[in-house]
Amino acid sequence: MSALARAVNPAPLPQSQPRHIEVVPTRAQRKARPKVFYAMVTVGGLFAVLIAQLLLSIVVSDGAYEIAALQQQQRELARDEQQLTEAMQVLESPQHLAANAVALGMVTNTGTAYLRLADGAVLGAAVQAKPTDGIVTGEDGQTLIPNVLLTGVPLVTPAAGEPTAGAPVGDSTNGSVASTEALPAPTTR
Repeated sequence: MSALARAVNPAPLPQSQPRHIEVVPTRAQRKARPKVFYAMVTVGGLFAVLIAQLLLSIVVSDGAYEIAALQQQQRELARDEQQLTEAMQVLESPQHLAANAVALGMVTNTGTAYLRLADGAVLGAAVQAKPTDGIVTGEDGQTLIPNVLLTGVPLVTPAAGEPTAGAPVGDSTNGSVASTEALPAPTTR
């Protein structure tokens, strides 16, 4: 083999590993690359926003349930107040008050008289009430104009130690007992 042949076919080079070619980034390119830290901060921020939104949603829904419960309680209290007001109005009715007065031994006076305070004059005929006077009732013992709302409402009973209808009233000053024909009253003139 001649030198010419060697020049055309050079000797084979030993097989080495292929070279790895890499583009070297510039300093600006390296600074522009996102870092793992920044990515984690961004993902962590998103998770924090989602968790905060979830917690706010839970708090708002809990408040809504509390408001609903309070509104239900307010409706029940308003209903109770209305029932108690109606019961009080039934007990304040003139028929119920008159029936209670009779049950306690009071009588109505049919005579009307007025006292003029300026000069102390009595206008009208002052007539003493009688125990037989009372509320006008029908044959069944009920008032002539019955009040359906008063059915089942008990009358007031006198407390222990108080006189009842028809019982003699005692005078604590001199120990005398007044008759049942007239109600005891102080003498004013």
